[in-house]
Amino acid sequence: MSPPFWLPALLTIFLAVCIGIFLNRLAQIVGLLLAGRARDSRWDHLGARVRSLLVNGILQAKVYRSAAVGLLHSFIFWAFVILGVSIVEITAQGYQPGWQIPLPPVLYGPLYFVEELVALLAIVGIGMALFRRYVVRPKKLMHEGFLDATIVLLFILGIVTSLLLFNASEHALGIARDKDAKLISSFLATVSIVQTNPEFYWWVFWAAHVVLLFTFLAYVLYSKHSHIVFALANSFFIDLEPKGALKPIDLEKTEAFGAHRVEQLSLRSLLDGFACTECGRCTDNCPANATGKPLDPMRIITNMRDTLLQQGPAIVAARTEGLSDMFQTVHTEDGIWACTTCYACVYECPVLNEHVPKIIDMRRHMVLMEGKMPPEAQETMRKIEQNYNPWGIGWDQRGRWADGMYIPQLSDGGRYLYLFWVGCAGSFDDRNRKVVQAFARILQRVGVPFAILGSEEKCTGDPARRIGNEYLFQQMARSNVETLNKYGVKRIVTCCPHCFNTLKNEYPEFGGTYEVIHHSQLLDTLLRDGKIRPTREVSELITHHDSCYLGRYNDIFEEPRDVLLKLPGAKLVEMSRCRDKGFCCGAGGARMWMEETVGEKVNHRRLSHVEATGAGVVATACPYCLIMFDDAAKTKNREDIRRYDIAELVERAM
Repeated sequence: MSPPFWLPALLTIFLAVCIGIFLNRLAQIVGLLLAGRARDSRWDHLGARVRSLLVNGILQAKVYRSAAVGLLHSFIFWAFVILGVSIVEITAQGYQPGWQIPLPPVLYGPLYFVEELVALLAIVGIGMALFRRYVVRPKKLMHEGFLDATIVLLFILGIVTSLLLFNASEHALGIARDKDAKLISSFLATVSIVQTNPEFYWWVFWAAHVVLLFTFLAYVLYSKHSHIVFALANSFFIDLEPKGALKPIDLEKTEAFGAHRVEQLSLRSLLDGFACTECGRCTDNCPANATGKPLDPMRIITNMRDTLLQQGPAIVAARTEGLSDMFQTVHTEDGIWACTTCYACVYECPVLNEHVPKIIDMRRHMVLMEGKMPPEAQETMRKIEQNYNPWGIGWDQRGRWADGMYIPQLSDGGRYLYLFWVGCAGSFDDRNRKVVQAFARILQRVGVPFAILGSEEKCTGDPARRIGNEYLFQQMARSNVETLNKYGVKRIVTCCPHCFNTLKNEYPEFGGTYEVIHHSQLLDTLLRDGKIRPTREVSELITHHDSCYLGRYNDIFEEPRDVLLKLPGAKLVEMSRCRDKGFCCGAGGARMWMEETVGEKVNHRRLSHVEATGAGVVATACPYCLIMFDDAAKTKNREDIRRYDIAELVERAM
């Protein structure tokens, strides 16, 4: 068969128009991304970046955190990858019917078999996706991107179906190559309409395939499926810094702190908007959103993208006066304050979007540029400034918890294996004093040499940094680093995951590099080494609550559980939301110091997860979590559920 004389010219024009539309849109988006003022260079550690591109971009490892969704998505994704050969071949046949990509003959059969199998799986995947959207209708997918997603799915359905019917037409015409490998189209040739007029339908399905394919190419960067292109870039330009480390601000050289306009974000931050799949996993896993707070992590990303597209021309032309800021177009201030920085949104995102740093940047603008923060948070900042702790108790009383325990201080001189960083909660909160006392007694009993700083210890600055007060955080950090370095501290152990995260991941930026371990890690080591020998029964059904700053931020999930499992008589039961899918206690992100007046309290929801297990004890390894569980149990009249830190349970077993 020869193509009509006019077809090659018409096909060339059509392809040129579609490819031109795609490239023009791509250039427009790249130009907008480059308008970001903040620079966040991510070309270091190329090996790690390429590995992330392969694992997260190509193999899509994070998509499979939801197994069923990952399966249907993989059917569709691999159709795009593997059908690339058929796309080239079928398009070229508009110029020269019968043309094949030059390959060794032995490869054609397996290639065509895989192509048709993948096309069939893509149809199955699209059917599953449409069923999920129109029958199951999960809340996280019911948003304004719903119609766009359906259009894209129908495009893909048309592309793979027309491919199979085109191949079926070749079978009916008797011109199919490697026909034994094309089992699916061979079957379709006997049962579909193509057998009635094979040559006519050969051209019909050829045209359908090419038109749908290149029309989709022209459309894709105008749709939410721009993630097909930009998610790969996101997976390469990942943040290789520790998850718990926020980017510092140069307070001396920076004129505008934080961000209240989209162009104040970095190129990588803006890229998130075009990489977003609008799957809703971030919002679905957000504890603030789940308890009725006005926070929607997905909307932060998509509204940021839409704002950039709307304001982009004015931004590029430097005509930004009068343009709406992000608190009007991206997210409300109330929603930004509701964030607990639990990291669930970032952890669950299949395309590695970074929600929390954007939220902190918006908080930094409100706090440092406008002097805005909730009234109770202002009081907390004042207490840290005056007494170096959020409780506001005199700094000179920081070591009072250790009275009568004969615990040395670094200022006394001597050599010690560990500095025990007590933290503000262990020093000033009545409930958590019992925890640090229990841990200290354990160390004394097993002969681990340690000392404390006493009144020289100050708040690490975590609450200040998470609330957006970078200035106060840096004051605390520099002061503490100076003290630690003065004593030549090498190893630090702490019971507080927030102190642990700050000391380990954020202080190196300020000259403080130490070996920092959490008390759950040290207890686990001492138990494994036989230095702690629990002999008393702890006959309890225990459920463990994962601190966000210990678990998702620092990947410490097993050590607290290993400690509990080594206690005689203890039985462990897991909550439905545990480990890296855990649910926040509600205290992170400086929410510990802010009133929770909208919706259900986060700690109340978390206590309901404990109630569902039937456990009589909830164990934690975080002072904030312990405070939040105590508050929830008392408020909900569930004091029959007892609350302990793991150190208290270990001491009880000794």
